Order: sequence, then structure tokens, then C-alpha cells
Amino acid sequence: MASTTTRSAAHEQTPLLRHHRAQEDVATAQPPRGSRSSSDSATRTQQQQGDVPFPPYRILLPILFVIWVPVFAAALDSTIVAVLVSSIASSFGASERSSWLGTSYLLSVCCFAPIYGRLCDILGRRISMLLGLTFFTLGTLGCGLAGSMNALIAFRALAGAGGGGLTVVTSTVMSDVIPLRSRGLMQGLTNIIFGLGSGLGGPIGGLANDKLGWRAAFNLQVPILCLALLTSFLVDFDKHRHSVNMSLAPTAADADQLQQASPTLAFKLRQIDFLGSFFLVLSVGSTLFALSSLSAEDRTLKDMQVWLALVLGSLGSVAFIFVEHRIASKPILPLRLLTQRTAASVSLTNFALAISSFGLLYNYPLYFQAVKLQSASQAGLHQMPYSVSLSISSVLAGLYMRWRGVYWMYNLLNAALMVVGSGIIAAFTPSTPEWITWVAIAPLGFGTCGVLTCTLIALINSVSRSDIAVATGISYLFRTSGQVVGVAVSGAILQSVLANELKRCIRGPDSAQIIDAIRHQSSIIPTLEPEIREQAREAYMIALRSAFLFILGATVVVLLGSFAIEDVPLPEHSSKSTDSSQDEELGASQEQEQRRDDPGR
Repeated sequence: MASTTTRSAAHEQTPLLRHHRAQEDVATAQPPRGSRSSSDSATRTQQQQGDVPFPPYRILLPILFVIWVPVFAAALDSTIVAVLVSSIASSFGASERSSWLGTSYLLSVCCFAPIYGRLCDILGRRISMLLGLTFFTLGTLGCGLAGSMNALIAFRALAGAGGGGLTVVTSTVMSDVIPLRSRGLMQGLTNIIFGLGSGLGGPIGGLANDKLGWRAAFNLQVPILCLALLTSFLVDFDKHRHSVNMSLAPTAADADQLQQASPTLAFKLRQIDFLGSFFLVLSVGSTLFALSSLSAEDRTLKDMQVWLALVLGSLGSVAFIFVEHRIASKPILPLRLLTQRTAASVSLTNFALAISSFGLLYNYPLYFQAVKLQSASQAGLHQMPYSVSLSISSVLAGLYMRWRGVYWMYNLLNAALMVVGSGIIAAFTPSTPEWITWVAIAPLGFGTCGVLTCTLIALINSVSRSDIAVATGISYLFRTSGQVVGVAVSGAILQSVLANELKRCIRGPDSAQIIDAIRHQSSIIPTLEPEIREQAREAYMIALRSAFLFILGATVVVLLGSFAIEDVPLPEHSSKSTDSSQDEELGASQEQEQRRDDPGR
């Protein structure tokens, strides 16, 4: 009887003792390389204990299906529109405004992405997803019915207001239900879905345009988006989030939510930072509009429209910071996050990475068309190594983090690959061997996706569970801002250097018309007289090298920013290894105790 009591006591108390020992082990452990000082160890320990367990597949698979449908639809849309730009512009006779089909969408995504981060916390994940899908669906349908170029641009902006939410909500939902150690792998699989949509978008858009007209390419997306709306309505992300997290110790945010049981819609709406949202849209939209005007419309810094947009953006930024710091009760961009080392480093890294990746995406094909004098289809094929390496890198990054439970060194190596790849491309000449042009872009693609995956996990690992949605929104704000800046600044550099070089080389009575045609229609270069053709090729090479050097500088910033990211072991990895050894010790001690009590065993 005494022995039985002893076993029961040991069995009931051991989890508490084990939990106590685990806390002591974490508290006394030496901080890993790049991590915070001991004053911050308590916070890190709490976050590690707050990681979610891997959910049952009956919960995980429906959630993944629901979030992958809009991811596929958004990727499909991006490449469909890229293929349709020429046909749309020709049908409306507005080629000079065709660039705004992509710019308006990107600007809208950039402005609204951080807002959805806060909406996820206030309105919930499902409502935020439905809101984003509704805007995206209405915008896409409106594009198919648009009667003018201005209306089409406006509907693209509306679609962007939804597209910005799809990326943020999808990433947030995955972070809610998937442990950080497996989060990178799931992100890799999500990137494969995105790549599949991007790969199919071009052929589908081209086929629909040739057989049914460009409007059909938009209208064919609507059934897919309606399916995404239906599935998002049927699956309650918030219920699954709470069921997966119910075994975790509640955070302060969870406690507030419990106290405010079933808050009214009016209460939720009062929590939304409308004033901060307005100034964010004003500041980001105005600044990026000015930058886009420099490249898309050949404007200069002396142009009054550019100056007004820059001044308006600056004033909006000051007002936004004041509102977020002094007025908003639940700011959409908590400035305290940007004072944290990892969050600030990840934001800088993602901004510079987006500059390099989108700057390359828009300028690399031009090298083959304007310098190598290859066709557009040949130029497009040279980007295949980039796309393939992206998919491979994302999955490998996820597998590495799941295996090792850390990310700092792997992220640094990928950033170094970006520098190497962009450096090789910046050294291109008109006579660069063909095999090098195929190989050089692969390290850049591999490094880009590796850094994106690692920095996302590093950011999520550096904030509390209550800040995951907002931090994800901040990440996408810097990414989309970098995309616009990369396209705008590299385009402005290219056009400025190209114009100067062409004016230096080409002279004569018709030189102005020839220069203008070469700058805006590189496909005419093969038809020019041999002397002028060689001058145009050389001018494009010099201009492209300047743009590639700008991209190289951005990748160096990515590498420097990666050094500052903290290398903190992923929660499940550190806790699982500790618990497994303790479980073995517990099982061995219980077996020895049972043998002493029952010699016949």
C-alpha cells in the first residue's frame, strides 16, 4: 500500500518537477549566438513554452486547402495580368498608362497589408480573409466589365486592397496552427502552390486572350475566387486556432479577450485604427506614386507632380507616426516592434531583398532583348532557372529549420548567394557566354527564397503570439514597398543613363525620334542600321550595368541585415529535445520502481 502511494505521488508530481527543471535549464543555459542578453531570457522562455503543438491532420488539411486556394488565385492573377497588358492597352488606345495596371495593384497591396495584420486580431482571421477575398473578387470582376482604362486601373487597385489581405491572413493562419519548427516547411509548400499559379497564369491568360478576349481572362478567375469565399466561410480559422492553442498558458491579450466575452461589432469597430490607416495609405501611396512616376511616365525630380507627391507622403508619414505613438489604442504598426533587433533587421532585409528581386525581374529580360538581340520568348526562358531555384530553396529552408531548429547561419549563406549571383550579373557584357547567362541567375533565386523563408520564421519567433498577425503585416509592408521601389528606382536609373548614352552616341537630324523609339521599344534595335544598332546595344549595356549595380548594392544590404538577426532556437526544437530526454529518465525511474515493488516482473 505504501509503495502504491509512493508511485502515485511520484506520478502526479513528476510533470510539475519536470516543468520546473525545464525552466531552470532554460534559465541557466548560455544564450545562443546573436541572441539577446540574460535580461531578455525570461521573455524568450515564455515564448518557447507558448509554441503550438502540431495539429491533427483532420484540422490541418482543411485549413491548408482553404488558404492555398486564394494563394493560387492571387498568383494566377499576377501573371495573367502581365500577359494581358499589351492587349488591354491596345483595346483602349492607352498604351502610355498601361504600366499603372500593375502599379495600382502593387500600391494598394502595400498600403493595405499592415492594416489586415491588425484586423486579424480585432475582427478575427476568418472575417479578415472573407474581407480580403471579397475585395479581390469584386476588383477582378470589375476588371472584366470595365469600360475604360481609368475604370480598369481603379478596379485593379480594389483587387489590390484584397490581395494585400490574402498574403497576410494566410501567413497568420499558418503561424496560428503550425509549430515554428515545421512552419518553414509549410511555407515552402505554400510557395510551390504560388509558383504553380504563377506558372499557369501566363499560358491561361494568353489562351483566353487569343480565343475569347482579354475580359474572359479576368472573368474566368471569378469561379475560383467564389470557391475560395465559400471554403473560407465554412472553415472557422479562429475556432481551430483556439482549439490548437487551448493547452497553452494564456497571454495578456488572451486574458483581455476572455474578459470581453462576445464583444459587440461596435466595440470591435472602435478598436480599428482608422486614422492611422488613412495616414498610412496617404504616406505610402503618395511616396510610391512619386517613385513610380519617375520610371513609368519618364518624369524627373523637377516635375511639380512628383514634388507634391513626395511632400504629401512626408507629411503623411509624420502624421502617421504621431497617431501610432500618441493616439491609437491598437495601432496597425506598433512602433515598439521596430525597436526590437530582429524585427528591425528583418524589415530592413525584406525591404532590400524585394528591391533586388523585383529590380532584377524587370531588367534581366531586357539584357537578352536589347543587348543579345534575342526574342521575348527566349528572354523569358532565361528566367526559368530563377523560378526553379525559388521553389527548391523554399522547401530546403523549411527542411533545414525543421532538422536543426535554427536559421541564422543558413540565412546568412543564402544572403551571400544573392550577393554572388548579382555580382556575376553586374559583370555581364555583350559577349558574355550563353551558359553563364543561364547559370548566374540561379544563386540569386535560391538565396532570395531562402532568405524570405528564414526571415519570416525569425520574425515570428521574435514576437509574442499576440503580435504575430501585426508583425506579419509589417513584414509584407516592407516587402511590397521594396517591390515598388525596386522597379521604380532601377527603371529611373536605366532610363536616365540610357538617355545620356544615346544622346552621346547618336546625333543627326532625326536623332531625337530615334532615341525616343529605342528607349521605349527595344524590339526595334535589330531593325536599325548596323552602326546605330551597335551604339544602341552598347548604350543599353551601360544602362543595364548601372541598374544591376544598384541591385548588387541592395543584396549587400540584405547580407548586412542578416548578420543582425538573432539566432534563437525554434521553440518546438528546444523544448522537444529537452522533454524527450526527461521522458526517458522518467520512464526508466518508474520501471525500476515497479520492479522493486513487484519482483516477479
